[in-house]
Amino acid sequence: MPEECSVRFTRRYAEAPAEVWLALTEPESVGRWLRPGFPVPQTEVEPGRVLELEWRPPGEVPSVVRIEVAPDGAGTVLVLDHARVDATRGMGAMRFWQSTLERLPLEARR
Repeated sequence: MPEECSVRFTRRYAEAPAEVWLALTEPESVGRWLRPGFPVPQTEVEPGRVLELEWRPPGEVPSVVRIEVAPDGAGTVLVLDHARVDATRGMGAMRFWQSTLERLPLEARR
C-alpha cells in the first residue's frame, strides 16, 4: 500500500461567506477557479458551510477534498483539507491548491 499524506490550507477572503460558497459550488464558477480537467463530484455536507469533493485524477488513487467556510469579521475564512494523497504526489497537490485558492473567489466574478 502506498504511503499517503494530506495537505491543509487556511485562507481569508474579503468576500462574505455566501459569495465564497457560490464561487465554490456554482457550476460555471467551479470551471473557472478549479479547472481540474476531470469530473469532480461535489457533496454539500453542510450547505453553505462544508463541501466535499471526490478527487479522482486519471492515474491517481481517489482522495477526498474537504472545504469548510466560516465567517471572519466581514469576510470569510476557508479551510481546505486534501486527505489520502499519494505521498509521491504531495508536493504537486500543494502547488495545485496554492494556485487554485489564489483564483478563488476572483475567478467566480467573471
